[in-house]
Amino acid sequence: MTIAAVFTFPGATTDQYEKVFKIGGPAINNQPARQSHVCFATPEGITVVDVWSDEASFAAFGAIIGPATEQAGLIGGPSIYPVQGFMAADGVRRP
Repeated sequence: MTIAAVFTFPGATTDQYEKVFKIGGPAINNQPARQSHVCFATPEGITVVDVWSDEASFAAFGAIIGPATEQAGLIGGPSIYPVQGFMAADGVRRP
């Protein structure tokens, strides 16, 4: 089942977000089961939303993303939600 993983980091900065990529290296980007990734700043901090093909793939990614986010000073785990539908730029709706 496709899932959305939503990370909310109150008080965090986009500099900390960018640091995660430096710490985690190529393994952060090389995740074929991740369908999309977006980060945005809010008045409270930053929010990251990932869509994954399945919860098991996301759980395995935890060994990579957990230490990288912690070292960057981003503390907190995600909320996980089942995805009802997903549409990419091609306009094709996927479950």
